[in-house]
Amino acid sequence: MSRADNYSLLLLAGGKSSRMGSNKAELLYKGRTFVENSIDKMERLGIKKIFLSGYERERSDLEVVWDTYREMGPLGGLHACMKRMKTPYCLVLPVDVPQIPVEFLDKLLAAHELECKDPEKKKLPFLLKHEAFMEPLIGIYPVTMVDFIEERMKENRLSVFRMIEAWGCVCFQTDIPAWQVANLNTPEEYEKLLKRV
Repeated sequence: MSRADNYSLLLLAGGKSSRMGSNKAELLYKGRTFVENSIDKMERLGIKKIFLSGYERERSDLEVVWDTYREMGPLGGLHACMKRMKTPYCLVLPVDVPQIPVEFLDKLLAAHELECKDPEKKKLPFLLKHEAFMEPLIGIYPVTMVDFIEERMKENRLSVFRMIEAWGCVCFQTDIPAWQVANLNTPEEYEKLLKRV
């Protein structure tokens, strides 16, 4: 099965960007908006279907999805996008990590493809771990989790970490530099990133 058949991108852009002071999805990195950077990487990785959670306006090059259950944080975005997906898996990324290298994402997908040969592991999220820290919103989720996520929201259990503890996961341990997977939340963090490149 090709990557286009196996994976969608679930791009989380539903945060309020209050600390940044402007819409993070529209900030520029290497001459393109954060959203455009993600689209370009998916083209290079062979992923065709992109779902953008919580974006402010429609786009013709991807599917913009609004949460079915409002004010539920990342779980609301995961649930609403997964409901629309036809692929068995989704690569989940926050929109405010434009600096994550496409080469690393390629390695992540390749490692997941190997893990899926195990019938038990293929049912679990495959999440980035660097040093001792797990990134619950950078990884690959089975779309079959959607009903479980909905149950958690109905019970007002909104912690992504707690959800992962309850369902289980596999970690992709890597030595990727922390700055390459850090969320950009403030103008100072954004300026620091721009100085790097």
